[in-house]
Amino acid sequence: MRPATGRCRNKFYSGRKREGRNDPTTLVGGIMIYGFSPYGAQGEVVRVEVDVRRGLPGMDIVGLPSHEVRESRERVRVAIRNSGFEYPAERILVSMSPAEIPKTGAGFDLPVALALLERTGQIRLPDPVLAVGELSIRGGCIAVRGTFSAVLGAREKSIRSVIVPGASLSILRGTRDATGSLLVVDDLRSLRTRGLRRVVPAPIPETVEAHELSMDDIQGQPLVKWVSAIGAAGFHNILLMGPPGSGKTMAARRITTLMPRLSTDQALEVARIHSMRGMEASRVFDDPPLRMPHHGASLEGMLGGGRYCLPGEVSLAHRGTLVLDEATEFRPQVLQALREPVENRSVAISRAGRIEQFPATFQLVLTSNLCPCGQLGRQQGRCMCSMQEIARYWRRVGSALLDRIDLRVRTNYDAARKEAPSHAVLIDRVRRAIDRQEKRLESCPWKRNGLIPPEAVERYLPLAPDLAALLRATMKKMELSDRAAASVRALSRTIADLADRSELRTEDVIEAASLRSAGADRLLGRERL
Repeated sequence: MRPATGRCRNKFYSGRKREGRNDPTTLVGGIMIYGFSPYGAQGEVVRVEVDVRRGLPGMDIVGLPSHEVRESRERVRVAIRNSGFEYPAERILVSMSPAEIPKTGAGFDLPVALALLERTGQIRLPDPVLAVGELSIRGGCIAVRGTFSAVLGAREKSIRSVIVPGASLSILRGTRDATGSLLVVDDLRSLRTRGLRRVVPAPIPETVEAHELSMDDIQGQPLVKWVSAIGAAGFHNILLMGPPGSGKTMAARRITTLMPRLSTDQALEVARIHSMRGMEASRVFDDPPLRMPHHGASLEGMLGGGRYCLPGEVSLAHRGTLVLDEATEFRPQVLQALREPVENRSVAISRAGRIEQFPATFQLVLTSNLCPCGQLGRQQGRCMCSMQEIARYWRRVGSALLDRIDLRVRTNYDAARKEAPSHAVLIDRVRRAIDRQEKRLESCPWKRNGLIPPEAVERYLPLAPDLAALLRATMKKMELSDRAAASVRALSRTIADLADRSELRTEDVIEAASLRSAGADRLLGRERL
């Protein structure tokens, strides 16, 4: 019970006058402490303030906290006591601002505990400081998702110091130049003995290890490898269709191995998106991401959103490749929802009065059998599917999404093992083609031929009069849309770049049109296969 004199038993308040109890300025602390809410595309830096007043012992948290944030009251109380500190027997108010931003995740345990300990004069911290981490009941600090993004968010807000659990160091590799002062705490008890440890994040290894996957794993298949090189060089969307076992999935998984490593800024951007899902350690830091979601993926899982508005597969594949293996097995509404991110290179999610913009610059690769039974295209197979069943099978993908696919190729069993370029040769040609594109498009916001929107292709990828006439004749003959014509123009330019040529030739346009025309009408049943 509280002493009859009305004086608090905590030593932090014993020297204060009674009349100053309701004045927060009489408390010791006063520095700016921030937390991090892993909500949305990149998360939000949140200011954490603590006020201790006379009243019934307890803690109130305001500022739109989620259930796990409200539960931090008990974790913080027990962790502080078990770590040898004293928990104030007063009324504690924790304010998290801006108030309209949802506060999610268990990472608010550490900033709330530090703010309370600093406010009551039990520890001293740098000013300002951002902290992120969960607390165990014994006072240990646990790494949480969003830590990587929190470190980058602190830099954007000019917060010079960041406190993280020691277990988070392994996922902060590469942030040496992106952080100010990185401080580590393993548990609250160590604050009494050793204090905060200043560390430097490990750099990115300079030695580049060879990929485990290689195009050399595929025997023969020169056309599939050539199309993969075109797609990797120009960031073009690809459809691989053929019978089971003809190399569709193998080729799709190896396309990113032909792409160059990401720059430091690009790698930080990609790692920040993956951090929101707690997936920083699941990939090599500067490798282009490869995502292969299951065909049972939901709309929110593909595009993003959900309870905490987190990035989906299209954003996790940002600056890499999104492979939909057996695309016709995905739900039609999921496939049709891909049209906007493929076209706009971003996804806008509206939730609770907020609009979150997720980046989604990815290469789309679809693989599929030619018919529901999978026997069509096999030399020894016998397909029993009717034309109506095949048309219904491909209508799950739909003309709208197929119109956004630049390269369509049929895969077959290569019994003859035809000679094909090696993986090293393909990488060299792709990288030289990318260098040529970056020089040509230096003043353009898009650095790959396949990323240029249809309305800007004619400006940045002009054609000679004779080639323009050829393209118009091809459009009329093949009944191509304006989007398809822009795709053929970009493909022909990429083919010339792979040939290390500045000028376009007639054969480039013809080859691009042939690779583009492999079957939209036939696949939808308007023409025989």
